[in-house]
Amino acid sequence: MPEFPFFRDLVLAVGAALVGGVIAQRLGQPPLLGYLLGGILIGPYTPGPVSDIRHVSTLADIGIVLLMFELGVEFPVARIRRVRSVALGGGSAQVILTGVLAIGISRLLGLPLVQQVFFGAIVSLSSTVVILKLLLDRGEMDTPHGEISVGIALVQDLSLVAMMVLLPAWATAEEDVGWTLLLALGKTIGLFLGAYFVAGLLLPALFAAVARLRSRELFLLAVVLAVIGTTVALSALGLSTALGAYLAGVVVSRSHYSRQVLAELLPSRDLFASLFFVSVGMLVDPLLLWRHPGTFFAVVAVIVLLKPAVSALIVRAFGHSASTALLTGLLLGQVGELSFVLARVGVDRRFIGEELYGLVLGGALVSILVNPVLLRYGGALLARGLPRVAPSPAPSDVPEAGRLHLAGHVIICGCGRVGSELVAQLRAAGFTYVVIELNPIRVEELRRDGEPCLFGYANNLRILKDAGVERAKLLAITHYNAAASELTIRTVLEIHPALEVIARAHYAGDVQRLRSAGASEVVVPEFEAGMEFLRWTLGHLGLSAEEVDTVGRRR
Repeated sequence: MPEFPFFRDLVLAVGAALVGGVIAQRLGQPPLLGYLLGGILIGPYTPGPVSDIRHVSTLADIGIVLLMFELGVEFPVARIRRVRSVALGGGSAQVILTGVLAIGISRLLGLPLVQQVFFGAIVSLSSTVVILKLLLDRGEMDTPHGEISVGIALVQDLSLVAMMVLLPAWATAEEDVGWTLLLALGKTIGLFLGAYFVAGLLLPALFAAVARLRSRELFLLAVVLAVIGTTVALSALGLSTALGAYLAGVVVSRSHYSRQVLAELLPSRDLFASLFFVSVGMLVDPLLLWRHPGTFFAVVAVIVLLKPAVSALIVRAFGHSASTALLTGLLLGQVGELSFVLARVGVDRRFIGEELYGLVLGGALVSILVNPVLLRYGGALLARGLPRVAPSPAPSDVPEAGRLHLAGHVIICGCGRVGSELVAQLRAAGFTYVVIELNPIRVEELRRDGEPCLFGYANNLRILKDAGVERAKLLAITHYNAAASELTIRTVLEIHPALEVIARAHYAGDVQRLRSAGASEVVVPEFEAGMEFLRWTLGHLGLSAEEVDTVGRRR
């Protein structure tokens, strides 16, 4: 049975993803860490049983396509308009400065000029997939550093178009390099814009025609055809499959069928995405890293230390707070899927050697492994240290409602989905409240609606006093960041020890942490949702309200 090796390797890859993901989840780490380590253990460079990585890599390519398509639908270019100055200007500056500094370091390592340039380009890119997963896990998609990091990552993704055309053209040009580069860049821009407008006319018409048939199976086939077909067509025209998929997602996002398209693809996306990370782990050769420790350490340092520092300085230069700048830098401190695409182009065209390719893969793995840890603990240190020295808004920036001598009011820290619902209900019930919000865009929206709102950190003494914390009746912390919540609680209780504090936690382990800090109540939304499902289900199965409450208490 000639197909057997393919299915054997597929079973091993899925099994490695499952086992590694479960272990990582039990240890409180993102599942993708388990996927990567599982890939190493079953890879061809370890005693693992997988011998032909191409079997898994083919499916991993589908994972990249689906991930980038989802990115295009969920985060089209219009999404970065709110942070366009730092995303476009800062993202471009970050790619250029990181690349130039990396070229300088690789020159000290003795690499040839072409490899220096490819190395600088590869490490200048970050993994949009990793950033999205980290932000979603932490519930920070709508924070300033979340929006900025996604915006910069999108600019990095788009810059790959130019890199994949300009770098090979430069490396092979013998004379008149400027004209060669100009032609290559013009070709890329023409392909990108042409594909965007042509696909923008065809795909919405296709979805509309199939949707009229009211057949989910046919609609799913149309979705698969649109995603894979558009990606293949754009790849044939000169774009990478990853960027072709992203562009297809951007086009689909313009259609009112985009939500349903995304819903049909999500289950497959999760499966193939896990295989992508397993395939990355399988490509890592531990012996190669062991034989070149100095170069490997330099690669890791550039990705994990140099790039975050450059990114943070650039974001800070655009006028954002030190905490937002540093958190953004930490989020960008890794390389991922598109870097692998560019590195593979370099290897296939013989611009970089297999040795450098292996070292970059090893550095990528370490950066993805280290990135969640640095963000988790680095973010906690920032929450403890930076807010006390972060600049507070000037008195003229504090709305009049925030400077009123309120008493017996509620202070709401964070006005995302939960905070917005709390504001609506308090307003309807006639209670007085003040919102403290860190996202300047959300602050502007609240002020336009006439809501009493302060911009700043909720653990900043000046902001708390402007909110009248000494006279408040209740403090509600609606965001997920446990480290920041802990510092807010301790700061608040120093000012008003009798204040009632309700906080929100994402992980069960954070509940005791926040209670120890002084929170009167800690809410875990996932647990509360589970209990509501339990009460509703048992009630419809015939149990009385008293019996349902008894079961709930046993939980």
